[in-house]
Order: sequence, then structure tokens, then C-alpha cells
Amino acid sequence: MNQLRRDYFTDRWVIIAADRARRPTDFARRQPIEAAAGPCSFCPGNERMTPPGKAVYCPGPDGLRQEADREGQPPLTGWAVRTIPNLYPAVKPGEPCQLSEHVLVAAGVHEVIVETPEHRHQPQRMSDAEIKLLFRVYQDRCAAIAREPGVRYISLFRNYGKEAGASLAHPHSQIIALPIVPHAIREQQGRDYRPVIAAEERSGRFVAARGQAVAFTPFASPFPYEVWLFPREPCRNLIELGEGARDDLALLLRDTLARLAKLLEDPPYNYAFVQSLHEPLHMHIRVYPKLGIEAGFELNTGVNINSVPPEEAAKSLREIRP
Repeated sequence: MNQLRRDYFTDRWVIIAADRARRPTDFARRQPIEAAAGPCSFCPGNERMTPPGKAVYCPGPDGLRQEADREGQPPLTGWAVRTIPNLYPAVKPGEPCQLSEHVLVAAGVHEVIVETPEHRHQPQRMSDAEIKLLFRVYQDRCAAIAREPGVRYISLFRNYGKEAGASLAHPHSQIIALPIVPHAIREQQGRDYRPVIAAEERSGRFVAARGQAVAFTPFASPFPYEVWLFPREPCRNLIELGEGARDDLALLLRDTLARLAKLLEDPPYNYAFVQSLHEPLHMHIRVYPKLGIEAGFELNTGVNINSVPPEEAAKSLREIRP
């Protein structure tokens, strides 16, 4: 029986179309993700093809050190993770002054995190140490950007695959800091997610847990195989997350992506951190496999049609060993 389900805290509705349910094999990729022709600007040896690194993490005899490329000097090499300004930024540094009642200067920060020197080493295949380091870099950059004047929201996200918006195949994430708080974030602020987490961990939508982090498919999931990952204890943003919980969340995300890759044959996906700098909000990660498109009905109504009940999606994911 098909159902109309309402999101936990918002007025957004979803049709769970159980009568037209699809199996994981129905979403299998027909072609692998291919690299673009020509040299990759994110690969080692091509550092001069990008803007200078703002935070470059390099292994050394005394452990990992963080530096920045210096003006007039060759770029740093031998790095493990490299953060650079986006060559084509959506927002640019500057004052977010108001031009009119409905117009602000698009001021902010737009960075790219080059996650690894290896061209095809996606997070779902990273070692424990590698994914923990990536989350440390996420946390470091959020903390640094939050100190920039005028920043009110930090969007930290990852696009994987052309269908999900990735223009380069080399593993990378992005950060866009804004002088506004988007409506989609404001409507989630002030909500207590702890009862939801506790209930979902006992439900058929539970996927996995690791230490201080838990993953489940949301009750009113707009997209097939969408997964939410929460630290058990509330924190507003990644900056406030303790190291232990941060590591657990990193490992759980890696394992979740590995499950999705095995079940759906390496699908394109997006993941994004839902967080807040100042208002109460239980920071979490949402993973959206890109398995279809939003067509006329979705665009007209804002109501998505999900052909895979989240309970079935969770069951399939639980059965996969990451």
C-alpha cells in the first residue's frame, strides 16, 4: 500500500510508493565513473594548476603538520590532504553588504578539499586512518572559516559522480560559507532529535551503529536509499564534536558508503552536513544516492515519490558487509 508520510519536523510530505517498489539491481550503474581527459589538477605534481593551498596536511617525522603554500614559493608536495580556494567560486571573500531589500553581495568562502593524493581512492575505500584524517580536516576548516567576518552558515558537502554534480573525478569535498542561514536549515533549528534517534535505532529503518554514532533511513525519505548519520549526543556543528565521536562518525560514514557501493554498484551520490553555527540544531550527515531525477510532479508540488520504502532500503543495507 502506498503511503503519504510527513517529515519528522517539517511540513514536507513524501509518497512512499510501495506498490511500485524497485529492487537494488534496478538502480545498478550501467557505466563506470570515468575521469575527464587530460591531466588532473588535483593529482600530485599538478599543484601549480590550482590556487595556492590554504591548509596542506603533510606527513613528517614528527607526525602530520599543517602548512599553507607561500606566495612566490613552489607549492607544497608530499601532502595527504590539500585544501584550496575554488577556482570558480560561488561566493567570494568580502563584506556581505546589502544592495537592496532583496539583494546581498554574494560574500563568503568557497573551498575545495582534495581528500587524497590517489586519483581513484574514494572515501568508501579509505582506511580507518584516512577517513579519520579527512574528518579532522573537515573540522579544522569549519573552525577556521567560522572565524571569518560575516559567516552565518557553513555548508560542507561532497558530490560523487557526474550525475551528482561532480565535475572532477579526483576525490574531493567542498565548503561554501554564506552570510545567511538558508531556510532549509532554519526550519530544522530548535528541534530535539534525540527521541527520533532512539526510536529509529529500534525500528526497521536502523542501518548500523558505531560507538557514539548511529545510521538509519529516515521515516519520510524523499530519495531511495537515503541515509542519515547522527552523533548520539547533540552538538550544533562539526566544530563542537569531540574527537571520539568525530572518529566514530567518520568510520560509520565510510562503512555506509561502502554498503551503498556494494548494494547499488557504486552509485553517484551526495552527502552533506546539516549544522548550525549559533542556533540549536543536532548536527548530522545526510547521504543521498543519486538514483533518479526530480520530475514535473516533484518540481510542481515539492512532494517526492520514493519507490523504495525506507524499511526495505535499511534491510538491504544491513545485509551488506562494508
